[in-house]
Amino acid sequence: MTPKETALARLTGNRLLYIDMLEVLRRGTAQVRRAGPDGVLLYDPPSEVWFVDAETPAVLEEMLPLMEGCTILTGHQMWYKDALAARFGFQTEQICHQSAWMADQPPEVPDFGGEILRLDRSWAEWAEEHYSHSFGGVAYMEEAIDRGMLGAFVAGKPAGFIATHIEGSMGMLEVLPQYRRKGIGEALLLAMTFFCLEQGMYPYGQVFTDNGPSLALQRKVGMTLSEELLFWLF
Repeated sequence: MTPKETALARLTGNRLLYIDMLEVLRRGTAQVRRAGPDGVLLYDPPSEVWFVDAETPAVLEEMLPLMEGCTILTGHQMWYKDALAARFGFQTEQICHQSAWMADQPPEVPDFGGEILRLDRSWAEWAEEHYSHSFGGVAYMEEAIDRGMLGAFVAGKPAGFIATHIEGSMGMLEVLPQYRRKGIGEALLLAMTFFCLEQGMYPYGQVFTDNGPSLALQRKVGMTLSEELLFWLF
């Protein structure tokens, strides 16, 4: 088998946990740096993210020399989080559940008394201003819009938005305070899920373990959450 075929054989064994890795392989941007039945290492140049999957310390040791210059990574087993943070000098970590649409059929987007439209670049500054977890500036928002950002509108006024991050995960979900608790977040999440499916992408996201409202929203709309945790290091 080719390295990609070996990687796919490993990763499809737990599609939910590894759906982020499967997505960068699907779109053809990931480089397979190591692949075996006991672990896979991917590097995705567009996002500069390393994707780590290692079952044993021996596998991890084999991967480490291949990751020189690593500035951001996501790991799929928690046991090596602290070791990687120390190795590369990372100061910031995020612990997440993987969340994905695993149903055979696409979702139905519920009515919320408004409409959902695809946004263009003229909305980039507005989205940057209203995103509560902003990073990357207006340029990042422009790139997100190019990939496909959806906006919710009520009586012609913008009420919220959602997009995908550069590595493929659904995120940047924001509902303006005056429009919350009206089903708009649910509609945006399902609309983006439908959009990803239309584009041939795997609809998935990553939810912080301490974000109770977001975890509840994922469950409410029918997303499947991984029991296993994964982590990000910056």
